[in-house]
Amino acid sequence: MTITMKKVSVLGAVMAAALYAGQAQAASSVSAGASVEIAAPVSIVQDTALAFGNVGPSAASGTVTVSVAGAKSVTGGVSDLGGSPAAGAFTVTGASGATYSVTIPGTVSLTGPGTAMTVTLTDPGAGTLTGGTDTFNVGGTLAVGANQTAGSYSGTYTVSVNYQ
Repeated sequence: MTITMKKVSVLGAVMAAALYAGQAQAASSVSAGASVEIAAPVSIVQDTALAFGNVGPSAASGTVTVSVAGAKSVTGGVSDLGGSPAAGAFTVTGASGATYSVTIPGTVSLTGPGTAMTVTLTDPGAGTLTGGTDTFNVGGTLAVGANQTAGSYSGTYTVSVNYQ
């Protein structure tokens, strides 16, 4: 009995080796590659601050609007007294051909010697980095209160850009 068991064990081992060898011959492999190009970080700088120029208040409230092209207009009890109105101008740099989104708050508060005034900002949306650079402008509408106190008013807002 011992001899028969050894023959079966040896026969089983030979068959398993033959089966394994057959599988090894059927397998194939290849050396595959992988790569990545890390893009330059997207960045932004402010070139020009949003400016509403000089305006005169009255007993009636009104608005001052500076378009994204820098054109100034007034409504209501506000008088246009000149100055140097300008749209906020920004330069974005990053990976050439990449698209980016712009995020700005809906409003910004301008504070000074009198009651704070609110600016409603125009959202530029998005752009494309042609040659790795693009520019965009932000305009806004300033709500001037009736009999607004004379003086300089200012505020800040955050402009963010992200690759899309």
